Formats: sequence, structure tokens, C-alpha cells
Amino acid sequence: MALFLWPYPEGSHTLRARRPGIWLIRTISDIAHMSCYILACSCYYLAMSIATSLFTDSQSRVFQWLFGQPERGYHLSELRRLTGLGSASLQRELNRLADAGLVRSERVGNLRRFQANPQSPVFSELVGLTRKTLGVEPLLREALLPLAPGLQGAWVYGSVAKQTDTAQSDIDVMLVGENLLLGSVLELLVPLEAQLGRKINPTCYTPAEFERRRAEPDSFVNRVLAQPILPLIGDAHEPARAR
Repeated sequence: MALFLWPYPEGSHTLRARRPGIWLIRTISDIAHMSCYILACSCYYLAMSIATSLFTDSQSRVFQWLFGQPERGYHLSELRRLTGLGSASLQRELNRLADAGLVRSERVGNLRRFQANPQSPVFSELVGLTRKTLGVEPLLREALLPLAPGLQGAWVYGSVAKQTDTAQSDIDVMLVGENLLLGSVLELLVPLEAQLGRKINPTCYTPAEFERRRAEPDSFVNRVLAQPILPLIGDAHEPARAR
């Protein structure tokens, strides 16, 4: 029997442990589950550290929408609502981006519409950097941390993972773990829907169910794993080995 102390990410929900901040480790399985949690924490802290090093708070709020969903255009009032920035701060950031050719600004009637400029020579780099530090992956990873240590694997699949998504596309997430209740999972993910502007669809399996589906050649699980995925926690092809 051993005790292991690991700090929770600030703002995350408290994990169900014997005492707050302490896990009781009895088996190799406990160690494997804890390792997945520590790895997820490390990825989260790294992403947040990079984001705060690269972007000011105002830039982070603007980039999250303009370059996190580059296929979508926004009116000024919509961006003000989504970012929570004041009018002066928001227009200052938008004018700076437009002057640099990173964002297109056009008039639609009496309104100005802003959208990431795909003709910019650094468009792909900005989109990739934004998605890795401010987008779907780090936000989902943080939201799912309270499910540890029972959560053994989680990944995004579908159009978001294949980068064929549109502004109306849902975010599909597959989770593998013990005692995953859909209601509890939705309780963690639904608050992100307003932040990301998209519906999140979780699909949950126990390790045993996941292995059974993997053994069926034409199963939904195998069709998902044959396509691009975005790993959040654990190894998508071997999540149940942590049992």
C-alpha cells in the first residue's frame, strides 16, 4: 500500500480519492491509471504554459475563435460576446490582425465581418498553433481530468480529427474506462459547448466492451480507429491494457 500526492489543475473538479489530493495505490492497475492521469496533466500544463507565453489574454480570446474555427466568419458584436472583451480592446486586436493580413475584414451591409485569412503565408501555422494551445484538445483534456483514474483512454474522432469540420460540426469524443456514466461525462463536457460554440457527443465504453468491439472486424470502434484521431488521454489502440 502506498500514498501518492499529485496536485490537481487549478479550477478542475476534485477527484474522488481517499482524501483530497491523495490517491491510495494498491495494484499495478492503479499505477497505470495514475500514469495516464499524470500524462494528461502534463500535456494540459504544457499547452497552457505555451499559450500564456505566446499570447496575451486578449489575443488568446480572439485567436481561439478566429483561428480555432477559421472556416467561420464573425460580426464584431458576435466576437465581443464570445470573447468577453470590451469594444476598444477587441477592435484594437482585430485592426492589428487585419493590418498584418492575418484576418480579412469586410463590410456586410452596415456590419463588419472578420475571418481568418487563408491566403496569409502563415495561415496553416497559426491555425495549427491555436488548435494545439487554445483549441479543442487542451480544453477537452482539462475537462476530462476529473474522470481519472478510471478513464483509461479518450480521443476525438470524426470530422474534427480529420480537419474536414465546419462551424456546424459536432465534436465526437470516444472514452474508455471503468464506471463511466454518460450523465457524469456530459456534466463535464456540456459547459464547453458554449465555449467552443459546438455540440460535444461522447461515446463511452468499458475496457471489456471496447475489447469486444475491437475483435469485430467491421465494428464502429474499428471504423473510428481506422480514421484520423486526436488523442486526449492514453493510447487509443491500447487503452484497456492498463487494467
